[in-house]
Amino acid sequence: MENTMKQEGIEDLAECFASSRRPEQGTRIGVLVGDGNLEFQRVVLDDLEPTARQILDAAGLRPVESHLLFAFDKGGVLAEIGLDETVELWDRRINRFLAFNSERSFRFMLDGRRFEWGHDSIAGRVLKVLADVNPKTHGVWLEHRDEPDLLIEDDNAVNLAGRKLERFRTGLLFFLCIEGTLHPWPHETITMEQIAALGGWDPSEGVIAVDADQNERQLDPGEIVTLKPGTSYGKRIRWKRGA
Repeated sequence: MENTMKQEGIEDLAECFASSRRPEQGTRIGVLVGDGNLEFQRVVLDDLEPTARQILDAAGLRPVESHLLFAFDKGGVLAEIGLDETVELWDRRINRFLAFNSERSFRFMLDGRRFEWGHDSIAGRVLKVLADVNPKTHGVWLEHRDEPDLLIEDDNAVNLAGRKLERFRTGLLFFLCIEGTLHPWPHETITMEQIAALGGWDPSEGVIAVDADQNERQLDPGEIVTLKPGTSYGKRIRWKRGA
Protein backbone atom coordinates (compact mmCIF):
# COMPACT_ATOMS: atom_id res chain seq x y z
CA MET A 1 0.00 0.00 0.00
CA GLU A 2 2.75 2.49 0.98
CA ASN A 3 4.80 1.78 -2.17
CA THR A 4 1.68 2.12 -4.32
CA MET A 5 0.89 5.47 -2.72
CA LYS A 6 4.40 6.75 -3.40
CA GLN A 7 4.22 5.58 -7.00
CA GLU A 8 0.99 7.53 -7.37
CA GLY A 9 2.56 10.64 -5.85
CA ILE A 10 0.60 10.39 -2.58
CA GLU A 11 2.24 11.22 0.76
CA ASP A 12 1.14 9.21 3.80
CA LEU A 13 0.58 11.90 6.42
CA ALA A 14 1.40 9.58 9.35
CA GLU A 15 4.84 8.93 7.83
CA CYS A 16 5.37 12.64 7.34
CA PHE A 17 4.56 13.30 11.00
CA ALA A 18 6.96 10.54 12.10
CA SER A 19 9.83 12.00 10.07
CA SER A 20 8.90 15.67 10.70
CA ARG A 21 8.76 16.13 6.94
CA ARG A 22 6.06 18.50 5.73
CA PRO A 23 4.59 17.46 2.36
CA GLU A 24 5.39 19.78 -0.51
CA GLN A 25 2.77 22.21 -1.76
CA GLY A 26 0.35 20.54 -4.16
CA THR A 27 1.15 16.99 -3.00
CA ARG A 28 -1.82 14.67 -2.52
CA ILE A 29 -2.20 13.48 1.09
CA GLY A 30 -3.22 10.09 2.48
CA VAL A 31 -5.26 10.06 5.72
CA LEU A 32 -7.46 7.51 7.50
CA VAL A 33 -11.24 7.77 7.89
CA GLY A 34 -12.97 5.22 10.11
CA ASP A 35 -16.42 4.37 11.43
CA GLY A 36 -17.92 3.64 14.84
CA ASN A 37 -16.29 0.19 14.87
CA LEU A 38 -12.89 1.81 14.27
CA GLU A 39 -12.58 0.20 10.85
CA PHE A 40 -10.54 2.58 8.69
CA GLN A 41 -10.15 3.25 4.99
CA ARG A 42 -7.40 5.19 3.24
CA VAL A 43 -8.63 8.51 1.84
CA VAL A 44 -6.67 10.80 -0.48
CA LEU A 45 -6.95 14.58 -0.10
CA ASP A 46 -5.69 17.34 -2.37
CA ASP A 47 -4.19 19.63 0.28
CA LEU A 48 -3.26 20.02 3.94
CA GLU A 49 -6.16 22.30 4.85
CA PRO A 50 -9.37 20.56 3.75
CA THR A 51 -12.84 21.15 5.14
CA ALA A 52 -14.82 18.38 6.80
CA ARG A 53 -17.10 18.48 3.77
CA GLN A 54 -14.16 17.73 1.45
CA ILE A 55 -12.92 14.87 3.66
CA LEU A 56 -16.35 13.22 3.76
CA ASP A 57 -16.75 13.61 0.01
CA ALA A 58 -13.31 12.11 -0.65
CA ALA A 59 -14.30 9.16 1.56
CA GLY A 60 -17.42 8.62 -0.55
CA LEU A 61 -19.75 9.40 2.34
CA ARG A 62 -22.64 11.11 0.61
CA PRO A 63 -24.72 13.08 1.09
CA VAL A 64 -22.14 14.71 3.30
CA GLU A 65 -24.88 16.70 5.07
CA SER A 66 -26.11 13.43 6.60
CA HIS A 67 -22.75 12.74 8.24
CA LEU A 68 -20.71 13.98 11.17
CA LEU A 69 -16.92 14.04 11.12
CA PHE A 70 -14.64 13.79 14.15
CA ALA A 71 -10.87 14.20 14.30
CA PHE A 72 -8.35 12.52 16.58
CA ASP A 73 -6.08 15.22 17.96
CA LYS A 74 -2.43 14.49 18.78
CA GLY A 75 -3.49 13.43 22.28
CA GLY A 76 -5.89 10.82 20.90
CA VAL A 77 -9.07 12.69 21.90
CA LEU A 78 -12.00 12.97 19.46
CA ALA A 79 -13.58 16.31 18.62
CA GLU A 80 -16.33 17.13 16.12
CA ILE A 81 -15.53 19.24 13.05
CA GLY A 82 -18.17 21.42 11.41
CA LEU A 83 -18.88 20.64 7.75
CA ASP A 84 -17.40 23.90 6.51
CA GLU A 85 -14.67 24.08 9.14
CA THR A 86 -11.12 23.97 7.79
CA VAL A 87 -8.81 21.39 9.34
CA GLU A 88 -5.14 22.37 9.47
CA LEU A 89 -3.79 18.83 9.25
CA TRP A 90 -0.10 19.63 9.59
CA ASP A 91 -0.29 22.24 12.33
CA ARG A 92 -2.73 20.17 14.42
CA ARG A 93 -1.00 16.84 13.67
CA ILE A 94 -4.25 15.22 12.50
CA ASN A 95 -4.32 12.24 10.16
CA ARG A 96 -7.18 10.11 11.54
CA PHE A 97 -10.91 10.77 11.46
CA LEU A 98 -14.16 9.03 12.33
CA ALA A 99 -17.34 9.57 10.32
CA PHE A 100 -20.91 8.74 11.33
CA ASN A 101 -24.21 8.79 9.48
CA SER A 102 -25.91 10.76 12.24
CA GLU A 103 -27.77 13.99 12.93
CA ARG A 104 -26.34 14.66 16.39
CA SER A 105 -23.28 14.04 18.50
CA PHE A 106 -22.88 12.63 22.00
CA ARG A 107 -20.31 13.11 24.73
CA PHE A 108 -18.69 10.98 27.40
CA MET A 109 -15.71 11.01 29.76
CA LEU A 110 -12.99 8.36 29.50
CA ASP A 111 -10.12 8.27 32.00
CA GLY A 112 -10.73 11.92 32.80
CA ARG A 113 -10.77 13.06 29.16
CA ARG A 114 -13.84 14.37 27.35
CA PHE A 115 -14.71 12.67 24.04
CA GLU A 116 -17.28 13.46 21.38
CA TRP A 117 -18.99 10.61 19.52
CA GLY A 118 -21.37 10.25 16.59
CA HIS A 119 -23.56 7.37 17.77
CA ASP A 120 -25.93 6.95 20.70
CA SER A 121 -23.99 3.95 22.06
CA ILE A 122 -20.41 2.73 22.29
CA ALA A 123 -18.91 -0.74 22.82
CA GLY A 124 -16.42 -1.76 25.48
CA ARG A 125 -13.87 -2.82 22.85
CA VAL A 126 -14.01 0.61 21.23
CA LEU A 127 -13.57 2.35 24.58
CA LYS A 128 -10.38 0.36 25.21
CA VAL A 129 -8.96 1.40 21.84
CA LEU A 130 -9.84 5.04 22.45
CA ALA A 131 -8.17 4.84 25.87
CA ASP A 132 -5.05 3.33 24.23
CA VAL A 133 -4.82 0.40 26.66
CA ASN A 134 -3.99 -3.26 26.06
CA PRO A 135 -7.39 -4.93 25.53
CA LYS A 136 -6.06 -8.28 26.79
CA THR A 137 -4.93 -6.99 30.17
CA HIS A 138 -7.28 -4.07 30.80
CA GLY A 139 -10.97 -3.65 31.46
CA VAL A 140 -13.29 -0.68 31.13
CA TRP A 141 -15.90 0.26 33.72
CA LEU A 142 -18.95 2.51 33.65
CA GLU A 143 -18.69 4.65 36.76
CA HIS A 144 -21.59 4.80 39.21
CA ARG A 145 -21.93 7.18 42.13
CA ASP A 146 -24.05 5.12 44.55
CA GLU A 147 -23.24 1.56 43.48
CA PRO A 148 -20.22 -0.43 42.26
CA ASP A 149 -18.84 0.51 38.86
CA LEU A 150 -20.05 -1.76 36.04
CA LEU A 151 -17.52 -3.78 34.04
CA ILE A 152 -18.29 -3.42 30.31
CA GLU A 153 -17.59 -6.50 28.21
CA ASP A 154 -15.93 -5.96 24.83
CA ASP A 155 -19.12 -6.65 22.85
CA ASN A 156 -21.47 -4.83 25.22
CA ALA A 157 -22.67 -1.36 24.26
CA VAL A 158 -23.46 1.49 26.64
CA ASN A 159 -26.21 3.98 25.86
CA LEU A 160 -24.91 7.55 25.59
CA ALA A 161 -28.27 9.19 24.92
CA GLY A 162 -29.32 9.54 28.55
CA ARG A 163 -29.69 12.78 30.44
CA LYS A 164 -26.36 12.54 32.25
CA LEU A 165 -22.80 12.49 30.95
CA GLU A 166 -21.52 8.92 31.17
CA ARG A 167 -18.09 8.44 32.70
CA PHE A 168 -15.80 5.48 32.02
CA ARG A 169 -12.48 4.40 33.47
CA THR A 170 -9.98 1.75 32.46
CA GLY A 171 -7.68 -0.36 34.60
CA LEU A 172 -5.88 -3.67 34.80
CA LEU A 173 -8.27 -6.62 34.67
CA PHE A 174 -7.51 -9.96 36.28
CA PHE A 175 -9.11 -13.32 35.51
CA LEU A 176 -9.53 -16.44 37.61
CA CYS A 177 -10.37 -19.81 36.09
CA ILE A 178 -12.61 -21.33 38.74
CA GLU A 179 -13.77 -24.87 37.99
CA GLY A 180 -13.59 -24.26 34.25
CA THR A 181 -15.18 -20.80 34.14
CA LEU A 182 -13.25 -17.54 33.69
CA HIS A 183 -14.26 -14.86 36.19
CA PRO A 184 -13.08 -11.24 35.79
CA TRP A 185 -11.71 -9.53 38.90
CA PRO A 186 -10.82 -5.81 39.18
CA HIS A 187 -8.09 -6.03 41.84
CA GLU A 188 -4.51 -7.30 41.97
CA THR A 189 -5.18 -9.40 45.08
CA ILE A 190 -7.98 -11.71 46.16
CA THR A 191 -8.66 -13.69 49.33
CA MET A 192 -9.50 -17.36 49.62
CA GLU A 193 -13.01 -16.40 50.71
CA GLN A 194 -13.51 -14.16 47.67
CA ILE A 195 -12.42 -16.95 45.31
CA ALA A 196 -14.99 -19.26 46.90
CA ALA A 197 -17.68 -16.58 46.56
CA LEU A 198 -16.87 -16.13 42.86
CA GLY A 199 -17.05 -19.89 42.40
CA GLY A 200 -20.41 -20.04 44.14
CA TRP A 201 -19.64 -22.15 47.21
CA ASP A 202 -19.27 -21.54 50.92
CA PRO A 203 -15.70 -20.61 51.99
CA SER A 204 -15.88 -23.29 54.69
CA GLU A 205 -15.49 -25.86 51.89
CA GLY A 206 -12.06 -24.42 51.13
CA VAL A 207 -10.23 -23.53 47.91
CA ILE A 208 -7.53 -25.48 46.08
CA ALA A 209 -5.04 -23.82 43.71
CA VAL A 210 -3.93 -25.91 40.71
CA ASP A 211 -0.80 -24.75 38.88
CA ALA A 212 0.24 -25.37 35.26
CA ASP A 213 1.92 -28.66 36.27
CA GLN A 214 -1.26 -29.88 37.98
CA ASN A 215 0.22 -29.46 41.44
CA GLU A 216 -2.47 -28.74 44.02
CA ARG A 217 -2.33 -26.63 47.18
CA GLN A 218 -5.05 -25.93 49.72
CA LEU A 219 -5.37 -22.22 50.54
CA ASP A 220 -5.46 -21.15 54.16
CA PRO A 221 -8.46 -19.21 55.51
CA GLY A 222 -7.88 -15.49 54.95
CA GLU A 223 -4.94 -16.16 52.61
CA ILE A 224 -4.34 -13.37 50.10
CA VAL A 225 -3.35 -14.31 46.54
CA THR A 226 -1.55 -11.87 44.21
CA LEU A 227 -2.76 -12.09 40.62
CA LYS A 228 -1.29 -11.19 37.24
CA PRO A 229 -3.37 -9.33 34.63
CA GLY A 230 -4.86 -10.93 31.53
CA THR A 231 -6.62 -14.15 30.59
CA SER A 232 -3.46 -16.19 29.91
CA TYR A 233 -2.44 -16.14 33.57
CA GLY A 234 -6.00 -16.96 34.60
CA LYS A 235 -5.93 -20.08 32.45
CA ARG A 236 -2.56 -21.29 33.77
CA ILE A 237 -3.44 -21.06 37.45
CA ARG A 238 -6.80 -22.65 38.22
CA TRP A 239 -8.97 -22.87 41.30
CA LYS A 240 -11.43 -25.45 42.54
CA ARG A 241 -13.53 -26.35 45.53
CA GLY A 242 -11.61 -27.78 48.47
CA ALA A 243 -11.66 -31.44 49.40
